[in-house]
Amino acid sequence: MSADLEAEKDERLAAMAAGGDRGAFDALVTRHRQAVYRLCWSATGNASDADDAAQETFVRVYRSLPSYDPGRPFSPWLRKIAWNCGLSVRRDGNAGVPRAAEGDAPEAVDTAPGPEEAAAGNEERRRVEDALAALPADLRMVMVLRAVEGLSYAEIAVSAGIPAGTVMSRLSRARARLLAALGARSDGQGRPSAGAGRDATGSGAPAGGGS
Repeated sequence: MSADLEAEKDERLAAMAAGGDRGAFDALVTRHRQAVYRLCWSATGNASDADDAAQETFVRVYRSLPSYDPGRPFSPWLRKIAWNCGLSVRRDGNAGVPRAAEGDAPEAVDTAPGPEEAAAGNEERRRVEDALAALPADLRMVMVLRAVEGLSYAEIAVSAGIPAGTVMSRLSRARARLLAALGARSDGQGRPSAGAGRDATGSGAPAGGGS
């Protein structure tokens, strides 16, 4: 990405791309591909289908750019397309049962364990990944947008096309399910593993990566 394009706002890049500037479109892809992957993962629950949905997202974005209004924020528009692409993969029957192998789940915004926590952290991360992948798609979406993307309730509402009150209730249900799932995979003494509550309540999230 050139320095000039890197400094441009999304909306300006989208307008340039709509006018045929392929470099501007490539800049948008570079800037947003990880976020798109994470949202597609939240819709499909696994890496393979998330990759397919993410690729389809940018195909649809490219085709839809002529109708995009640069006076509106670009990110919520992009996220809606990504979410719909993820759901489309599932409706088409190409997505399997939600699953999360090590490295499948998206990287968290705020995850920084110290060296002494590394061994326990890897196992804990796998437990959280499994629990997150098992959530219903609508709950997984708001949790990823909140815990991984770090969006506010208002931003999630715009991206998901739901009222802010619904965002709050879905986050509450998602956290409760994660806590219950992590508690069920406790150390065998009836206590969730260390840090489980932190991750389930949104201050941390599974580590890993997408394309």
